[in-house]
Amino acid sequence: MDLVSLLVLVAAIVLAFVCKVNTGLVAMAAALIIGRCAGVADKALLKSFDSNLFLMLLGVMYLFCIAQENKTLDVLAKKAISLCKGNVKLFPIIMFVVAAVLSAIGPGLISVTALVAAISVALAKQSGIDPIKLLPFGTLGSFAGGLSPITPSGLVAISKAEEAGILGLGVPLMVKMAITCTAFAVILYFFVFKWHKEKSCQNATEQSEKVPAFSGKQWLTLAGIVVVAALATFFNINVGLSSFAVAVVLTVCKAADESVVMKKVPWNTLIMITGVGILISLVTDLGGIDLLRTGLTKIMGAKTASAIMTVLAGVMSWFSSASGVVMPTLIPTVPGITETLTGASAMDITVGLCIGSHMAALSPLSSCGGLMLSAYSSSEGVTAEERNRTFVKLFIMSATGVLFAAVLALLGLYR
Repeated sequence: MDLVSLLVLVAAIVLAFVCKVNTGLVAMAAALIIGRCAGVADKALLKSFDSNLFLMLLGVMYLFCIAQENKTLDVLAKKAISLCKGNVKLFPIIMFVVAAVLSAIGPGLISVTALVAAISVALAKQSGIDPIKLLPFGTLGSFAGGLSPITPSGLVAISKAEEAGILGLGVPLMVKMAITCTAFAVILYFFVFKWHKEKSCQNATEQSEKVPAFSGKQWLTLAGIVVVAALATFFNINVGLSSFAVAVVLTVCKAADESVVMKKVPWNTLIMITGVGILISLVTDLGGIDLLRTGLTKIMGAKTASAIMTVLAGVMSWFSSASGVVMPTLIPTVPGITETLTGASAMDITVGLCIGSHMAALSPLSSCGGLMLSAYSSSEGVTAEERNRTFVKLFIMSATGVLFAAVLALLGLYR
């Protein structure tokens, strides 16, 4: 059953990708079938549902759906961009920093990428710049802050690592993800897109002056976000529960329409993460994860383990979700790898695979890359040929980002 369960896991991921069906739904159906074949009771399957992770993710997502619905994040981003005062050279830097800050305080990668991608395309068009030169910086910024301990992806990584006995992942993962994304963004800035040679633009100056002021509801929302971050950071209060508490206050104060916010919650993401978790828990019990770990250790050594896992996670992320599939699948294999490979570091490998899986998200096959391509394609005057070229450029950038992270892992940066 170990081999069968592992094959079912792979088949579920492939089927979901090919048929464009939520991976969590496919995973739950697969768990039911393989569970019955292995004699596992339905009650045992339901016990593997991670209610703690579900509530944490739902609380954070709900709070930031409020911030999206009342345009708090939108105004905050535009105010930050206005700091450029028409200096085009600062556009990528500001987009990166704004996205990193917004992502780190809770919304996570996808929400922030959707916001900054739209702003980047509009800003580039107004300034007469090719949007593809600006789009990656906002997305890389959202990656840089997207693995903080209070973001959805960060929570998944920390939760799965703690289940595998890997403690203290939060800060190292956040810092090393930020270092990786910043270094990659610097390379793009100076050597690929040569932003330091761009000249100022009058249109950009005029647009930077047209920024609305924060409304009372938006100020209240910003205060709520700060409170959640402070409670989680300094008082060790569950970020999901504190997010719910603040969201209730904001809803009572009419900071946003509850019915609209509820529709904005990414339920498909929650189903994907928890559904895949049920299947992976079953595969682990049946020995499938141990089988995967055994196969991986045959192709790696103590010094190359982190780099190989970084690349593997990146490749898997092109076809599935980093937080919903890749990290929950690969993190449980880490303890077994370190036991087999003397000198291998569990922290090194875990950080590497988490970063690799997210650097791959620059690909248009992934959610964040798809949002960039969508924002670019929806702009006026874009032809099918230009859209296809942009698709290829984003995919090359994604592959390069994964290899860049693998090189850093090989050099020991993630240790």
